[in-house]
Amino acid sequence: MKSVLRNTRSMTILAVMLAITIILDVTPLGAIPLGSISATILHIPTIITALIVGPVAGLIMGALLGFVTLIHALTRPVTPLDPLFINPLVSVLPRMFIGVVAYYVYVGVKKLFRKDRAGETVSTLLAGAAGSLTNTALVFLMLYLVYAQRVVEIVGAAFNVIILSVFTTNAIAEAVVSAIITAAIVVAFNNYSRKK
Repeated sequence: MKSVLRNTRSMTILAVMLAITIILDVTPLGAIPLGSISATILHIPTIITALIVGPVAGLIMGALLGFVTLIHALTRPVTPLDPLFINPLVSVLPRMFIGVVAYYVYVGVKKLFRKDRAGETVSTLLAGAAGSLTNTALVFLMLYLVYAQRVVEIVGAAFNVIILSVFTTNAIAEAVVSAIITAAIVVAFNNYSRKK
């Protein structure tokens, strides 16, 4: 962790990605409308940070994303579930693992392809999707562990129905969007870094 916090390049990337996260949170740019659903892209800077700088930076960026979510829930709640995100166990803790999971998926898949150019694209696509699914799965796990009864009362449906509907609509859409955006940015960044 010390090496990330002492490295000017890493700190600059963290600062830029935090700024992008805040912009996505406070503007409509953070959600892409896809017909009847909307795919959030708020977690993508966290995934990109992890793939470019490493898992520790991804962990830090995930925690910062969590704090942005917590502040959003405190200051501008939009949905009936937003007040539940004032609890750091729901807003911060699950998001700390987005970048970590994405990084290790990226590294693991990249090793399978052994320096093949297609391997970088495939690994970034899968890392983007894995980071997005980690976000959704862990947030819902914490909602279930901490607030299951309240969520059922607020939504008016059984928790398993809620999870099924979210994972068959938003979660898949967000994973696909996250995979595409992550791959485009990280592959371009890596190509640029190689040429320098």
